[in-house]
Amino acid sequence: MKQFLIVLIIATFGISCGQGERKVPPPTQDAIVQKAEEKSSAALITDAREKVAAAKSKLAQEGKYDCCLREPCNHCVLAESSCACSQEVKHGEAVCNECYAGWQEGKGDVPNIKKENVKADFMEQAGKH
Repeated sequence: MKQFLIVLIIATFGISCGQGERKVPPPTQDAIVQKAEEKSSAALITDAREKVAAAKSKLAQEGKYDCCLREPCNHCVLAESSCACSQEVKHGEAVCNECYAGWQEGKGDVPNIKKENVKADFMEQAGKH
């Protein structure tokens, strides 16, 4: 009887140990890639645009994104995680290449600045090999 009781206790304990909350393992890199492949390229681009817009908004709230274009550039948020082109153009300094192109297309958004006076980063780099 004593042996039966011990076996019963061990069996009960063993069964109850596996009854806790089971955690699902995080998805593997392959699963993440496969899920991304299920989306169309247009959907992926839309997602990327939304994330970039959210990043610009957050950086602007933190005082780290001050673009000189009516529709803020993407270059600075992706390359620098900040944008100071508005202040740079006001001080006659070079702006990022995307902002320079925007100014040449008439998309600048800083008063009293002429597109002819806007300088680009590539212009400063041109003579330095």
